[in-house]
Amino acid sequence: MPRTLGLIASLLLVGSVTIVAQSHDQTHPRSRHHDQSSHDPIDPQLHAAMHGLIGTWTGTIASNNGPAHMQLTAVNDVDGRLTLKLASDSSIHIGTASEVALASNILRWTQALGDASCAATASLKDVNARPSGKLKGTLACDGGKMTFALEKAKE
Repeated sequence: MPRTLGLIASLLLVGSVTIVAQSHDQTHPRSRHHDQSSHDPIDPQLHAAMHGLIGTWTGTIASNNGPAHMQLTAVNDVDGRLTLKLASDSSIHIGTASEVALASNILRWTQALGDASCAATASLKDVNARPSGKLKGTLACDGGKMTFALEKAKE
């Protein structure tokens, strides 16, 4: 009998320690890294479009000087943001792409060309087509609009 009372007392003591441990004060701030409420979940179709866009796209851009080769590279930076880099064999200096946004089936960004800032828009309707998608769009600058047509390079 004393052994049974000792066992019951031990179990009650262990149980009370567990209850005290579970009542830990939770008023300290949560880490933003683990706080799921800090951002909205991404739409699955938009997420798929973003992954389909990642890679290198090559084709041509039509300008006042005739067609030129164009290459667009889309990557995610270390923070998961979509970034673009444009290259061309034209004589125009190509600067950085900024304000990159993907909404629905439309990719938009601001592209520095020479001394101008151009509004770029591209349609992603065929981005997930096999064997490669097609990306068609325009660069609207002060001097007018230039159209481009690109295909995704096979990886």
